[in-house]
Amino acid sequence: MNVWINNPFDNLPEEGRRAQRYTLLCRALTKAGHRVVFWSSDFSHALKRPRQLPPVYTAPEGFEVRLIPTVPYSDNVGLRRAWSHRRYAATWKRLAESLVEAGTLPKPDLVLTSWPPIETAAVARDFRKRWGCRTVVDIMDAWPENFYRLLPGPAWVKELLGPLVFRRAHRAARAAYRLADAVSGVGLTYLDLASSYGCKAPRHLCYHGIMRMNNGASRYSLDESEPLRLIYVGNMGRSYDLFTVVRGVRELIEAGEHIRLDLAGTGPREEALRELAKGCEAIRFYGYLSNEDMQQLLADSDVAVVPMFPDSWVAVPYKLADYTAAGLPMICCLTGETEHLITRYRAGTMYTAGNVEDFKRVLLGYLHRRSRLTREAIASARIARENFMMDDIYPEFVRFLAELVPAP
Repeated sequence: MNVWINNPFDNLPEEGRRAQRYTLLCRALTKAGHRVVFWSSDFSHALKRPRQLPPVYTAPEGFEVRLIPTVPYSDNVGLRRAWSHRRYAATWKRLAESLVEAGTLPKPDLVLTSWPPIETAAVARDFRKRWGCRTVVDIMDAWPENFYRLLPGPAWVKELLGPLVFRRAHRAARAAYRLADAVSGVGLTYLDLASSYGCKAPRHLCYHGIMRMNNGASRYSLDESEPLRLIYVGNMGRSYDLFTVVRGVRELIEAGEHIRLDLAGTGPREEALRELAKGCEAIRFYGYLSNEDMQQLLADSDVAVVPMFPDSWVAVPYKLADYTAAGLPMICCLTGETEHLITRYRAGTMYTAGNVEDFKRVLLGYLHRRSRLTREAIASARIARENFMMDDIYPEFVRFLAELVPAP
């Protein structure tokens, strides 16, 4: 089976970063004997700069990576990014059709596009008309629903205005979910969302996968004179309640508590966060780390933070897989599916997003009850073993995809 995967946001092979969803899926497809082309962007979404990779290359596992010229953008929200996505999809269509017509690439049997971006699902349907391939929409994020939070007014006003303001995106979402041959997603939340749009196609849940466990459940110091090592890994954008985290940690440090906060990642609010933490040596920024350095930082931590606003519509973020693979207890304000996992396994504690006092209350519970760290670490590692193991979930995803394509 010839499979095309399109996602412009994930880390790519040979970048030295943590292998994410689509690289892991490409590996699993290749291992199962399928020919795979991973289409992505020549622009790094995480770093907001051009990638230092050849436009076409073969990953160590044997699948092909093809980079699509992409209009750069500096902010995750705005007209520039929307324009970039439209041009990205149009360029992919033009490149792919010319390569197949020239005989450089065989036509695909199946095309899987991530959601977002919005426009690539329609391009995949064009390929289906031309070549008779199957199309799959893999939901990574709830677009346009997660943009409702940018609208003014209380929640009920946002829910009322959202479908009107983002009606073009709603039409695209309805078409994507209803017209795909199958829909997959990184959370049940997204599969339910597709159903609410009228999707009747086969659906498949596949959480983000992890490559290995790094459970250091026995590493914790129960000595309260030692600093509690708190970690955040991820983007520093408007969907994240990081000002509450930095402010709360700083206030506790100034009150004499022993805490260290490490933040790995980058984003549009990084400079403002650095300014908020200025002069507090126990709050440290590491930037965007290599996979090896990120794993070491996780291994050196005691508690992880999942500070995502509930109205971000995120179901199960990448960081949940990373934290549980490291066996870290979690402090979280993301409700819904993530909260359900953390509370069901008793692997962490919830706080109210935007509430510094509530965050401090929860953090103090870890500072002065260190014995809970080992117990919750074991529970966190269990989440990873039972939900995120790459060797379990991606072969199952591959079988689901293979069943969509009739045998020759």
